[in-house]
Amino acid sequence: MLDYLAKRYPLFWVAVTALSIVILTCVTYCAPPPEDQITIIDKKEAQGEAVVEELLANNCAGTSELTQDLRALKQFSHDVQVVPYPGVSVNKQAVDNEIRSTYKIAKEHGEQICIVPVQVPAGMFYAYDLEWREVWREGEFELGNPDEKPEGNYRFMQGVLCEVVGQSVKTCP
Repeated sequence: MLDYLAKRYPLFWVAVTALSIVILTCVTYCAPPPEDQITIIDKKEAQGEAVVEELLANNCAGTSELTQDLRALKQFSHDVQVVPYPGVSVNKQAVDNEIRSTYKIAKEHGEQICIVPVQVPAGMFYAYDLEWREVWREGEFELGNPDEKPEGNYRFMQGVLCEVVGQSVKTCP
């Protein structure tokens, strides 16, 4: 059958050969490049500035001690900042994805609940100073095989910490 096509249509073999060359060339050069290996190098954990929030426990009208848990909620964003070094071209989304996988960051946003157990005597009004502090994770990343020559750095907010840093007595209203 092929002999018949070759004799009947001399350009058939030329077309088949050209098509084969195009297919082989495209498989070699048109295919997407393999994903770069991305290595995350953890450098440090740093804490941000403190923000103080006041929690109030009012037992002015109470006839017995008030025992309860005060709750405070802080929401934050896990935005990853990827900064390539000068002259380096980086797929920032691929690095972002690798960082999220490495640190098991499932969502864009997080929240921290802080529980403060309080005991307020009858007829008293207390205020609690709750300190929130951001926790940042910083490091570098390498592309390709690890060679101890990072291509850039990254930074993201890992979470927030809370701590009671003060207590005061307020005047009942």
